[in-house]
Amino acid sequence: MDETPQQPRRPHDQDEPQAEVLEQGRGGPIAPRPRTSRRPAALVAGLGVLGLGLVGGAAFGAYWYLSDGAQAAEAFPADSVGYVGVTLDPSGKQKLAALETLQEFPTIADELDLEGSLEDVDVKRSIVEAVLEEAPCDLGYDDAVAPWLGERFGAAAVPAGEALPSMVFAVEVTDPDAADAGVRALLSCDGSDAESMAGWSVEGDWLLVAETPEIVAEVADAAAEGSLADDEDFRRWTGEAGDEGVLTAYAAPEAPRVLADLGSEFFGGELPGAEELEELDETLDDFEGMAAVLRFGDGALEIEAAGAASDQADALEAGAGELVTGLPDDTVLALAAGLGEGWSQALDEEGASLPVDVEALLGDVAALAIGPDLDPDALLGAFFSGDLSDVPVAAITRGDLDEAEEAIAQAGPLAASLEAREAGDRILVGPSGPWLDAVEAGGSLGDSDLFTSVVPDADGAGMVAFLDLGVVADLVDQAAPGVEEDRDLAQLGAVGASARVDGDVVRAVLRLTTR
Repeated sequence: MDETPQQPRRPHDQDEPQAEVLEQGRGGPIAPRPRTSRRPAALVAGLGVLGLGLVGGAAFGAYWYLSDGAQAAEAFPADSVGYVGVTLDPSGKQKLAALETLQEFPTIADELDLEGSLEDVDVKRSIVEAVLEEAPCDLGYDDAVAPWLGERFGAAAVPAGEALPSMVFAVEVTDPDAADAGVRALLSCDGSDAESMAGWSVEGDWLLVAETPEIVAEVADAAAEGSLADDEDFRRWTGEAGDEGVLTAYAAPEAPRVLADLGSEFFGGELPGAEELEELDETLDDFEGMAAVLRFGDGALEIEAAGAASDQADALEAGAGELVTGLPDDTVLALAAGLGEGWSQALDEEGASLPVDVEALLGDVAALAIGPDLDPDALLGAFFSGDLSDVPVAAITRGDLDEAEEAIAQAGPLAASLEAREAGDRILVGPSGPWLDAVEAGGSLGDSDLFTSVVPDADGAGMVAFLDLGVVADLVDQAAPGVEEDRDLAQLGAVGASARVDGDVVRAVLRLTTR
């Protein structure tokens, strides 16, 4: 792309007088601005759909076949508190993997016309034409959009003189003049006056869209002084989140406080339990930012996130992965997590009165495992009868056998169908029967292809989750056979997640595979 700077275009003049504003970084505070109450249908159908749809609405997941999602950050100021970006790049290395994955889902493949050769698929056209179908008049992709629409899109929450950050959208343009004409056509195609619409402006290589022209002007000026793409925190956390993908999301260190202020405003200035919120100040101050990347590869959709390790992160060093990898190969659901030292104190502080020492019962790590042949009717029956004998469920801990037996004794009607066993360094609690026997005997779930496809590195993980979606699809089909919408679910293989501490960084990965 030609990087030659272009003269920024100011937001379009309006007939109405505008508030006088002192611009950011130029000697004074920014005066609060009146917000327009108009929401023209054409604006929603045009700019709103192009921005919201391509970045965070109907296009989510199914349409992001793409490459590197961080580039749109150059359109936003360095003080943006939150960001999502995506790049539509037909030559990107993510395209083939994403299209191959999306073709596995009949509904998505039909919607995007993904049949035939992948080289012939024009997903960008498919996205925009789907968007234009919602416009209030007949506009064609080739004439109205193709001459100027670029490959990069983004949305950010940006401080712009308001009490709370403003939502701003950025769409890359390849021809500023054609973009100006194209946006006018989108906004005025139902007879509306494009000049009187809410804020939009073509600024160099970007079409910026916000609620008011003043916000657009502030964002453009601030980004020119320093962009989010060059911000130290943004570069750190997007780098820690791993290889490039189809989507990049970022939360700045200030994001938690902004969310707290938003909640406070929503509840009329005082959140429920506001007196307890003071205790969160230190936690909010310690937040250093985080980022996540969505990517395709190895037959899976993957989301990887990274943030700073906190004092509570020691729970992720407790070895939850080891409890899961030794489960039976046919385990359907497995959940395991570390329980940092003193974790039960939070229960005591909340006034919870427990009949057993839960820390001694569970130890520093615990897991839940559900086996095959799960009968929904038996599960429902157990809920009403208190008899778990037909439910293949087991809890695995590093705790104390005596405490486990005491907990069972306090379980009321459930006690008759439960037992506790010591198996090496593990304590097992569950209904007596074949599944508890299988968990005691152990297995090699951690070596199975399905498990490793979604949790490729369970060893050393402090949190692990695994679900065999094929079994879920079978259960759904049994409950409602022949439902057309179930055909996509039937293509799913498994979903898994894991988290670990890596030095001063916490990393988490979620993966979804097809069969």
